[in-house]
Amino acid sequence: MFIIMNTYLLAFGQIIAMQSCRRSPRIWMKARSSDFWERIVLTEYLDEDWLETFRIKKSVFDYICDKLYNRLQPAIPFLVARVPISVEKAIAVTIFYLASCCEYRVVGHLFGIHKTSVWRCVHKVVEAINDILQPLWIKMPNEFECTMIAQMYEERTHIPQLIGAIDGTHIPVLPPADGYRDYINRKGWPSIVLQGVVDHTQRFRNINCKAPGSAHDAAVFKESNLFRHYKHLIPQKTVTLNGAAIPFMIMGDPAYPLLSWLLKGYTKCRRLTPEEESFNVYLSTGRVDIEIAFGRLKARWRRILKRIDVHYSFAPQVVAACCVLHNIVESHKQEFKHTWMRDIDESDVLFPQPEGTRSREYG
Repeated sequence: MFIIMNTYLLAFGQIIAMQSCRRSPRIWMKARSSDFWERIVLTEYLDEDWLETFRIKKSVFDYICDKLYNRLQPAIPFLVARVPISVEKAIAVTIFYLASCCEYRVVGHLFGIHKTSVWRCVHKVVEAINDILQPLWIKMPNEFECTMIAQMYEERTHIPQLIGAIDGTHIPVLPPADGYRDYINRKGWPSIVLQGVVDHTQRFRNINCKAPGSAHDAAVFKESNLFRHYKHLIPQKTVTLNGAAIPFMIMGDPAYPLLSWLLKGYTKCRRLTPEEESFNVYLSTGRVDIEIAFGRLKARWRRILKRIDVHYSFAPQVVAACCVLHNIVESHKQEFKHTWMRDIDESDVLFPQPEGTRSREYG
């Protein structure tokens, strides 16, 4: 009995000694400053400051917050000491991320949150924008809208029944480790193709951004939802001119096939008549809208101007969210500063990326 008691006392003494030597617990959350967001942006920023920092004014920011609030509202925290990120702050973090070329780490330092929290905010808000706002802001025009758009285009091009222009542009991305050569475009750097249809206001009416950079514009078009379901997306109303029934049509460049609802110019592989050259010139005055839209899209949302350092499977969602935001700010007549266009001229996306680049996200 005496031996057993000594054994228990010895074990108890060892436990006490181990607890006394144990390190004090590390802090579970580092101190970070939210001064930029809480004091400077929310209290001191004017519309000019919002436009320069976030590429949108406060009124549009409030509209986006109102539409996404129910989807992004944080749950009641289990630990009262840790306050969840508000809806407004999460949206501000995402919009700042899209409007800049900063890494998650830099955005986190600015807003006083960890880079992992920035990643979560970006993914949650981008998905919410595409689920809730994209059906409201990116859709093909109805018959009445097509008639109005066609009148505007006819005044400019003297060609009837035009309702939009289609083209593609390359968005730099990180290619996947397996099959990365499919993403290398003709200029030598990895990308995905954004196919867009815009109207006379340079707003997107239809987008497709899933194809890898090596795909030809015609191949992207034939795999798009627009080509497969054009009868449901484009009103089938026609007008009769000189005995011919003319449907609503979209303008395209020579890379696209000539269809009853897709009009393109004469190719210059042969000598064109003066009438054919004149037709090409008038058609180009309408097609310029898609080039303007792509330029303004990339100049305002610089995240897609340079390489998107997110997983290649998520990159199309980022591009789609930027297109939705583009339509929102254009519809609200937000100011566009032409100095932003300098970023496109000075962009280094034309330089090839190393073939060894693999798809991963950088902090």
